Amino acid sequence: MCQPGGMESCEVCGFEWEAIEAAEVPSRLRAALDGWIELLESGDPTIQVRPTPDVWSVMEYAGHVRDVLFNLRDRIVVGLAEEHPVPKPMYQDVRIANGLLVADTPADLVIELTAGTGLLAKTVAALDGERLARTLVYPWPRVADRSLLWVAAQALHEAEHHLADARSQLG
Repeated sequence: MCQPGGMESCEVCGFEWEAIEAAEVPSRLRAALDGWIELLESGDPTIQVRPTPDVWSVMEYAGHVRDVLFNLRDRIVVGLAEEHPVPKPMYQDVRIANGLLVADTPADLVIELTAGTGLLAKTVAALDGERLARTLVYPWPRVADRSLLWVAAQALHEAEHHLADARSQLG
């Protein structure tokens, strides 16, 4: 994922965290939300089926993005309250392995993705550059000091990247 000598970018989708400006995060999150709503309200029964055993279904991707939106919004709040915190991991595989996403319905996910997007978008919009420059320790893709703006950009990356993953399953 890290390009030697260059800007850190996703090898799959090309997302560049450092290229993201705070002002674009809310609108891009809302655009990704529109895409998720379109998929979840499509009525396509295959959104609940994994295409292969090791690839999440559209519903699982949507549940993951929902969890990311809430978790990273909370990490931003912790980063505002504490000096250079080390947040706990999300444990997404534990969530799936223990059936915590099984009860999700498309309608639930639309409501929860809408709420998570709104909360994160409002949080980012409320913060000035000084606050967004505060740091925390982030464990992915490698343990590193990250700004709160980077954390917001990571939430955006997850929403957009996994939307593309989900769309590719449905053709």
